Amino acid sequence: MRPQLLADIAFFRKHARWEQWCWAELPVSAEQAHGVAFNAETGVMFCTCPFRPRPCVHVQAFALVARTQGMEAFEAQSELPEWLLLVTGAVGVSRKSKPAVAAPPAADDERTVRIQRGLEDLEAWIEDVLQRGIAVCAAEDPQFYLTASTRLADASMRSLSRRLRTAGEAFAQQADEPEPFVAALADAALAIQAWKRRDRLSEVQRSDLEAFLGFSPKKEIVRSVGERLNDIWAIIGVVEEPLEASLRERRTWLLGAKSGRFALLQDYAFGNEGFAPAFPAGALVQGTVAYYPSAWPLRALPAEVLETLPERRVKKLPGWCTFSDMTGTFARALAHHPWLPALPAVLAEVLPMRRTEGFALTDSTGHCLPLSGSDLSGWRLLAAGEGQPITVFGEWDGEQFRALSAVREERFIPLV
Repeated sequence: MRPQLLADIAFFRKHARWEQWCWAELPVSAEQAHGVAFNAETGVMFCTCPFRPRPCVHVQAFALVARTQGMEAFEAQSELPEWLLLVTGAVGVSRKSKPAVAAPPAADDERTVRIQRGLEDLEAWIEDVLQRGIAVCAAEDPQFYLTASTRLADASMRSLSRRLRTAGEAFAQQADEPEPFVAALADAALAIQAWKRRDRLSEVQRSDLEAFLGFSPKKEIVRSVGERLNDIWAIIGVVEEPLEASLRERRTWLLGAKSGRFALLQDYAFGNEGFAPAFPAGALVQGTVAYYPSAWPLRALPAEVLETLPERRVKKLPGWCTFSDMTGTFARALAHHPWLPALPAVLAEVLPMRRTEGFALTDSTGHCLPLSGSDLSGWRLLAAGEGQPITVFGEWDGEQFRALSAVREERFIPLV
């Protein structure tokens, strides 16, 4: 649509101005309207809609109206509206006074502005999705989800961008399975609300929020200030998987022999690059790791070189005897870290079984737990158990359990 087609003041409502700013609303439904603003002095344009490219057609049309009608056509106000204050505040404009000459923003301030604008666009996009209905969005072209995720990537929130894009593309291909897409929307909405209240969060809670968005402290900082733990570590699970076409992730799970704590080493490979050499699953290493700041610390880095203990292997693993123990711990973990992707868990004396819809585990109380992952890992687990209870390590995401390794009769068995 060309801006000239909307360049009529009749299309806009609640016209107002303050100094060189003028703004209005463009109704898009009975309940929703986009806010548009134009600065007659600097030419800056802003619209609350989530559409790209910027500046969108809405604010281009409004700018034409403002230039044609003149500032006198807008009712003078003594202050800016809240939604516009967020934008103008980023460039040094206060609510009731003229802008002062400000120093260039620091890198952290620039990042904050990018996050703020990106999340504002995402919030408007989520509201649009919910007002139209999830079922309607199922018929959308994948470009619909790419538009929203690209804005997040532009704001350097790559983790959230990837999560939304992959969930949206999967939903576009399998409209009868909306749960992953709805879960992605829920996590994103929670992050938006947490960002608005970030001043009330603890330091570790802010770290979890930033990690979910896609920001992590540098490794040197983690090694210097992160919580350190020296232990003999069992390498109990190693899994590699693609995150997107050109990015792969490797997760290496460690379990401390003395502390009983888990530690997660994450590595990434881009394009045709390979991963650095890793410890084999089942090995024992000794040394100190440094944890990333978190309300539920799991991710870590080697604070020093971890030394392999030769001729020693994992022979047994302590674990939960019932699934309720695991799910109860997961609930407590989510209360501390609501974006925790998965809980590492060792399930002791569980029985692998094959069902019509896939593989599962059964505990001593008779409760059944569905398994995710490939059929190959399921058959390996079934063969390792030989019809008898077995100890299994894996990742629990709240819906399914992904088995990564098992121990039976002092024999460690990688499943991936």
